[in-house]
Amino acid sequence: MPTNKQLACETVADYSNSSIPVTVEYDENNSIPTPGPGELQKFCYIVTQVDEPTGLSHWVLGVCSDITENDLSEVTVFINDVEQNVTIGENVEITTDDPTTGCAGLKFDFGLENSGDVMKVCFEIAVSHQIGPNVVCLKGGQFVENTETVCGPVCGTIESCETTVYQNVGVCVPMTVTPFAVVGAIDVTCCGAATVSDTPCPDSGSTNCTFYVSQNLCVEVPVSFGAVGDPGTAIVSCGGVNQEGCDCGE
Repeated sequence: MPTNKQLACETVADYSNSSIPVTVEYDENNSIPTPGPGELQKFCYIVTQVDEPTGLSHWVLGVCSDITENDLSEVTVFINDVEQNVTIGENVEITTDDPTTGCAGLKFDFGLENSGDVMKVCFEIAVSHQIGPNVVCLKGGQFVENTETVCGPVCGTIESCETTVYQNVGVCVPMTVTPFAVVGAIDVTCCGAATVSDTPCPDSGSTNCTFYVSQNLCVEVPVSFGAVGDPGTAIVSCGGVNQEGCDCGE
């Protein structure tokens, strides 16, 4: 049984700007890519009619070619939350060459008409497969779309090489320090007894007393530096194809 490793794959096949404005999204919340004891591998998809006028008549998910109709179980189709009657071999079938789309895979002969219509599809398979890009083929009116992919069960095994990349990064952080002073509570002490006199207060006396207090400060500012990696889009350079093995010199 293959391990459930995963190839890079898209979670949405986006045909929203095509002649058949539909999206097919891999439903990660309801799928079971790595089944536990007593479970089967499960794949779920959300198909949305984004716009009109061309509605979806049916669609094909290009699953691994070794999956047969006998491997399918618990196939469900809901359209706008209404469960549809599913018959494996009739309205849900494994096709090697769908005559209208020219695609092979798991065909769902269910459609959508109006903008905002939603189809929710789930199916289980008896043997777990690895997960990778599956072509999504749409048929609507006189149009066919078959260029986008979405995550699904794929054949074969996945071998990968891992590497660690290091980069020197210089970081400069501007710091602004604003000193402040807080005046505490003022304590007044009477110096001797009050003097009572008929002599009025001087006309030219000041109404307050001003003095100055200064203090040198030592400010300690802790700064932590780190880095967060944000991967960009991988660029693939394809070398020659042969049956002898990899030439790492290329």
